[in-house]
Amino acid sequence: MKQKRIWFLLFLVAFLLRLAMAGYWQLRCGDTPLYFGDSDTYWELGRTIARGEPYVYDHKAIHRMPGYPVLLAPMFLIFGDAMPVFFARIQNALIGALTVLAVAWLTRLLFHDRRISLIAAGITAIDPLNVVLSVLVLSEAPFCLAMVLQIGFWIKGFQAWEKSASPGKLGKAGGMLVLSGLFTAAAIYCRPSWLYFVPFAMMAGLILSPWRFRALLGSAAVIAAVCSLCLSPWWIRNYQVSGHFVSTTLQTGPSLYDGLSPTATGGSDMKFVEDFLNAESTLAPKDSDRTLEYRLNQKMREAAIRWAKAHPKLAFKLACKKFVRLWNVWPNEPSFSSLPVKAAVFCAYFPVLVFGVIGAVLTLRKGFEVWLLWIPAFYITGLHVIFVSSIRYRAPAMICLAILAAWVLVGIFKRRQP
Repeated sequence: MKQKRIWFLLFLVAFLLRLAMAGYWQLRCGDTPLYFGDSDTYWELGRTIARGEPYVYDHKAIHRMPGYPVLLAPMFLIFGDAMPVFFARIQNALIGALTVLAVAWLTRLLFHDRRISLIAAGITAIDPLNVVLSVLVLSEAPFCLAMVLQIGFWIKGFQAWEKSASPGKLGKAGGMLVLSGLFTAAAIYCRPSWLYFVPFAMMAGLILSPWRFRALLGSAAVIAAVCSLCLSPWWIRNYQVSGHFVSTTLQTGPSLYDGLSPTATGGSDMKFVEDFLNAESTLAPKDSDRTLEYRLNQKMREAAIRWAKAHPKLAFKLACKKFVRLWNVWPNEPSFSSLPVKAAVFCAYFPVLVFGVIGAVLTLRKGFEVWLLWIPAFYITGLHVIFVSSIRYRAPAMICLAILAAWVLVGIFKRRQP
């Protein structure tokens, strides 16, 4: 009973912190409550789903994955088209607080120590970046919760698979891996860049521990199969809309050109899209040609690849700049660069990063289960030295590194005990 009270108190603290931040952010935004352009697309698509209208935003039918808009849609059904933005912030604050409990569960699953679980969950609960991202009208909060649960059930399924001496005893492993596949699909529906995480993690596991190939290949195959089944309705719909197979969205080309082009700076600036649209619209009207969105995506992707091949040195410099932006010790954006904000981000981030990296090194001999805590950092870094970069994108990796940091801190405390 005492332990349950502790976890409830931790959840309550996490939720109240996020609720306070939601109120502050709402007051800060004033007449522009959505603030970010991405938020506007999620908001309008959520309202579109609630109305039962075609899933289209500004003539773009495959612009956003439907994961976060589907979460917003029931709120529009309940509160109507004029739903206050603050209600969406409360929803994300609740999801962010649930992520804190999920971190505690994942930590206990790996290290079997309540102190480590409490510290890891506490770090996640008060981390300024995590708190802020939990109240924005963006997909970060649901993605982080789905990611933590995906990793946790993969670990449980992987361990059960290794303990199963025969195929007939794989029932428990299969159940856990099916759950992992479901949460993998949920994560991809929120953030399409997560599509290749399972094969990436499996390859990392095979390179570092090839003798465990049976459980690695088997568990990854089950997760991939379940995930593919969950994504198949989206694939079928995209083919019907565009006439082409589209695994996630048709934003890959614009996002790639945003990160690799003559005007790329490492941050995001999508002004170039209008130029591509005007050039392509001379060939076919944007309202009547269903392949326009697909052609634009292809043209921007090809232009980005051509530029990178023609300017390898500039592309490498951009990659280094984006690496620094991703792992910077304080915010990159001038509007978030006041001294108090810088100090808060640095004090909360830098120690966790240091102890998390130490933990990653010390766990190299612990096996694939624990490696799943630092593999996301490598995956996310690989993505964002190619695409645009911001400290916003490192939040999922930092959640996992916080668990390793907590493990190192408790280990240091134990060593100092007589």
